Amino acid sequence: MNLIKTFFKRKDYIIVVTCLTIAILGTLFIIWPLSKEFTAIGGIVPVQELGIDGSVNFTYVESGITTNRYEELLVFMHYDDVSFIPLTDEEVYYLEDYYSDETDEYKEETIENAVVSAFVESNTYGFSEEFSYRIQEIIEYSEGYYGDSMGLMSAIGLIEEMNNQDYSKQGKYIIAGTGTMEVDQTVGSVGAIREKLLTASLFNVDYFFIPKDKDYYDDIRISNEVEAERVLKEENLSLNVVPVATLNEAIHFLENLP
Repeated sequence: MNLIKTFFKRKDYIIVVTCLTIAILGTLFIIWPLSKEFTAIGGIVPVQELGIDGSVNFTYVESGITTNRYEELLVFMHYDDVSFIPLTDEEVYYLEDYYSDETDEYKEETIENAVVSAFVESNTYGFSEEFSYRIQEIIEYSEGYYGDSMGLMSAIGLIEEMNNQDYSKQGKYIIAGTGTMEVDQTVGSVGAIREKLLTASLFNVDYFFIPKDKDYYDDIRISNEVEAERVLKEENLSLNVVPVATLNEAIHFLENLP
């Protein structure tokens, strides 16, 4: 009888130890440092939210950094469609700066280029003080958004404003897009093309501008244009994607809409 009691006590002890071990290992597994960047479907925002009197929209996605598997699980449960990319320590440092509104030099630069490019494209030459005021005004309105991918659509909206245009044809078309605005009025490549295309499709966008960058990369896998072609096919999206290399190309397309 004593032998049997001892056996069961020992068995209970083994079970308890095993459960504790599993719990500890499980906890370590989910809280162990593991940094990833996540990207999920976002929305489209009228450039009017930036204080620009235009009819077009820029696109944003939901994104950020998770530092362990527990945070990754919470993000995965929160969004319907989300992707994760593992990060090195160097990439984490870079992205933490990128996601900071206080140090978002990328956004400020693309807004500055958008304002100057719109003035040039519209043959409107103002004083430097006028440039500076408009740039700062849009930067203040853009609080809450990060990154430089709003540049192209901001420039298009400013051209509408300066020339009393309405490229949506009084709401006939929903026009959106993504791409930086460079100092020479070219459209620069951006990230999260897949999620931006899915966002545009979700919000019934009629025409969606992306950077025309296929010829600029030796490795075409990182081209926005090539990625967009792949996503449209894989996701079976009926979305009119318009690659443009310059602001002038985008304006020419919009001015010739029926």
